[in-house]
Amino acid sequence: MESIFLISSSVIAEYLIITAIILMIINFGVTLFTLILRNDVLYNDTGSHFIANVVLLAFEILFIIFSIIVFSSEELFITLSLPIICGAVIFTLMLVWNFIQMRGISIRSMEILETLVGVIEAGDENLDGHSLHVQNLTMLIYDYLPLLDRQKINPMNLQYASLFLDIGKLGIPRSIIDKKGKLTPSEKELIQRHPEICVELFERLPSFTTVTYWVKYHHERVDGNGYYHLKGEEIPLASRILALADTYSAITMDRSYRPSLPYENAISELRLVSGSQLDSKLVEIFCSIPRKKVSACMDDVRNRMKKYQTGDFRW
Repeated sequence: MESIFLISSSVIAEYLIITAIILMIINFGVTLFTLILRNDVLYNDTGSHFIANVVLLAFEILFIIFSIIVFSSEELFITLSLPIICGAVIFTLMLVWNFIQMRGISIRSMEILETLVGVIEAGDENLDGHSLHVQNLTMLIYDYLPLLDRQKINPMNLQYASLFLDIGKLGIPRSIIDKKGKLTPSEKELIQRHPEICVELFERLPSFTTVTYWVKYHHERVDGNGYYHLKGEEIPLASRILALADTYSAITMDRSYRPSLPYENAISELRLVSGSQLDSKLVEIFCSIPRKKVSACMDDVRNRMKKYQTGDFRW
């Protein structure tokens, strides 16, 4: 009877340690993927946060090695396996709690940024939610990308890039921004600097390097006739997505100098510049998205902008 109990105890101990090892391997993979390979503007930190993550990854490796060494021993007991499985469970709960906290921070940070952008654009009759519209369209396009393409882009970084698209225009005189006539060559050159101004605004924030890199090239044309003369796949995929979303938003929103185009006409315009100004594959993806979902992007912006337009924000 005692031998049966020992055998049973040994089997249970084996299962507990195997479970602990599997948990820690999953934790290691998730931590590495999220904090190192898929870092965004909040996770991308080379300071104390990064050091803490490296320490956690090192701890996971040591824990896995220790568990494997214990598992390979000749005799396994419940008293030895319980601390191991408890350690793995505790670490897993800590990791889940950390992700929940970071998720909350990400959501609150995005809400604050969206509010600031909304207030700024409520003061411009030619914007009034343009960046928020671009954000909605950008993330809608992202959702319809092939899986491999989605893996190339961090969605949080993409949201920040879509909201910062025109922030460089804050460095350009209003007289030029609001000019209804033809721009002079020097005025046109200054307007074309707004992506570069965005880069200059955030150059002291290393975590925004990827975001500003995408923003910098969002006016590139796939035929090479853009601001910096990149062409085709030389242009970052995220920048090509932003260009498409920005173009559709620009031609479907009212401007003081021209009326907006309805959905059907806008789609026709996109097809006309497909392969020259815009990425043809992305245009096809966008045109395949149900009209209802595309229209919902603008409906959401109108609802959000109402609260920013109750006061007089006009410049």
